[in-house]
Amino acid sequence: MKKVRLIMLLALVGLFVAAQQANAVDVPVSATISSASPEITVVVKELTTAGQDPNTGTTVTSMSFGTLRHILDDGTDAGIWFSSKYYCALIYTGSFGKKYEIKSTCSGLSNGANTLPAGSFGLTPDYQALDRWVGTDPSTAQGARPTGSVLGTAGPAIATNKLIYRSETAASNRILRGFYSLPSYKVDGTDPFTGFDPITLTQPAGAYTGTVTITIAPY
Repeated sequence: MKKVRLIMLLALVGLFVAAQQANAVDVPVSATISSASPEITVVVKELTTAGQDPNTGTTVTSMSFGTLRHILDDGTDAGIWFSSKYYCALIYTGSFGKKYEIKSTCSGLSNGANTLPAGSFGLTPDYQALDRWVGTDPSTAQGARPTGSVLGTAGPAIATNKLIYRSETAASNRILRGFYSLPSYKVDGTDPFTGFDPITLTQPAGAYTGTVTITIAPY
């Protein structure tokens, strides 16, 4: 009888061990590596005063110029429609060591069959050495624009692949600015940029809409 009981005990122990060994859980694991092509992050700031630091502007997801005006701050009539608001696209680049170009495209601002003059919507590229990668820490300022890089010129934003910036051969990461506006004439009466074509007061009324596309690509 003692022998039989021993055999039964061993059998029970064997079942317990087998049950422990069969208790397994599979946990899926995955990871994705991007194509390592140049990329950008864009932050749009709404600005309301001339010369305003874009970093002090309100972060927005669209450029809403609102109802345009034609009376200047001094009470005189500009004779054209314009907006006192303007927008700055802060563009942060990630080059992966590849030479890159940043461009802007806008097919126009329209309301049905009516469109705003192509030269009424402006884009002014800009580069500031003191723009920072992290908060207000001066040690993270990007420094002077690299030798060999090219900054685009002010002109109509209604254009295809208008150049904002072309990197130097080393393709260093940079912070660029693109100012978009529906401006009036300058204080001295001159055009705000080459190719300016103002919105006359005879422009049909209505809400005009469009899209700006900012791209980065290797070259």
